Amino acid sequence: MKLNRVLSGVLAGTMLFGVLTGCGGGSSSSGAASNAPANSGASSAPASSEPSGTVRMLANVTGGKDEDEMKLFEQALSEATGLDIEIEKPASDYDNVLMQKLQGGEEYDLIYIGASQYMNLVDQGALMDITDCVKASDILSNNIDQQEWDDITIDGKVYAGFNKKELHRVVQLNKNDLEAAGIDYKSIEPTLDGYYKVFKALRDANPSTDYYPLNAVISEAYDLQPWFASVGLQNGVVVDTDGKTYAPYSTDEAAPVWTWLKKLYDEKLLDPASFVDKTKDMRAKMEASSKQTSVVVDWAMWTGLHNAHATADGVADADYEIVNLPGCKTPAGSERDYMLVKGGASLFAVPANAKNVDGAIKVLEYFATQEGGELLSIGIEGHDYTKSGSTYTQTSVGADHANDHGAPVPVYKDFVAPLGYNRGVEEALTYLQYARIDKIIPDESTYKTTVGKWGIEMIKGNVSIEDGLASMRNELVSLGITEK
Repeated sequence: MKLNRVLSGVLAGTMLFGVLTGCGGGSSSSGAASNAPANSGASSAPASSEPSGTVRMLANVTGGKDEDEMKLFEQALSEATGLDIEIEKPASDYDNVLMQKLQGGEEYDLIYIGASQYMNLVDQGALMDITDCVKASDILSNNIDQQEWDDITIDGKVYAGFNKKELHRVVQLNKNDLEAAGIDYKSIEPTLDGYYKVFKALRDANPSTDYYPLNAVISEAYDLQPWFASVGLQNGVVVDTDGKTYAPYSTDEAAPVWTWLKKLYDEKLLDPASFVDKTKDMRAKMEASSKQTSVVVDWAMWTGLHNAHATADGVADADYEIVNLPGCKTPAGSERDYMLVKGGASLFAVPANAKNVDGAIKVLEYFATQEGGELLSIGIEGHDYTKSGSTYTQTSVGADHANDHGAPVPVYKDFVAPLGYNRGVEEALTYLQYARIDKIIPDESTYKTTVGKWGIEMIKGNVSIEDGLASMRNELVSLGITEK
């Protein structure tokens, strides 16, 4: 769902006004850093006073876990920035709520968006060019790795700051289930056949009719990258040597992986609910309270969240532990030993009709500091944790929230986790070196559903692998997602 062109024109005009009057001075504009994004060419007029007033935010994952805690979060952020922070956090269906509010002309100073939404909204003229604001801020220029800015730079300009540092998806395994099947997870052969043997052993050790060794969100072509690494294929859309775009998962080279997934399904090793399950369903089956599956592919931080949730529920560490692996090894001669996906940026963008641009920039700066990172991760002092000198003590509430109030890993490049990371996360982080971000495309959701649809048809056996791949390619081209 995109914003209409009429709205885009109105917002584009507002955007120009905002760029010319926002991005004021104060502590945040003490000079441009050499590693900042390229200058957009706009002229920012310095303000004479510190940012003040109200900052309205529309948020998704960021903030309190309920309405009462959101008030505490707003208060903490207000006190830290000297601004009057108002955060609206829809209970559900965030993406549609966001678009409805923007189409209705509601005014926010910061809106939470993902990478695909970012490209769409930039294309529609709905976001403000804040390149000069970033250049004028020592904090934004120096506290965030340049690669993060490069990942969200479009034609030399940036239109958002960061909510958190995105990590990567890894293979997550229930160590206890593996041990019950006589498997040491560190000895698993990193091939499709090696994992097939693991799934067979897990099934033999747990014949329950509602248990399946592997679960995946196939309906959205999600979480498949570690398996496609076996044939050296990257997720998403890539540019071929002839300059044309294509989807590697739709090529004939992808056939062995789709064939393997069909084999898992035929032998009841793949949860058939994978055809309809969403990420929340997959995670629920991996939790200690359910244990309906033993292997999934998910974001690295969810290793720690599963373990932390179990601990908070009184489950002994020895009775439940999620561990990590990087999946299948790539073919000989590949650029990297494993291929994992690094997440697209998690952003707070400044809408083109924002009223308090300077205040918005100050919030983005705060998120890029040690103190801001602590609020976004371990939460609210006096509620999620207490502090005595340099010693942090987590409360029972904080333990239940598992060090995540929107940014389990903050974007500040030198951030130190005062309570450490949840159990299993440090192991997962060792595989970050194998991860790459997918090419950002405006039709990411359509790409996923199209690949997922034909993937399901092939896995179920409704079409042959050869015909399914041809149909997938043709549909992606007809939808304008790829060129071949």
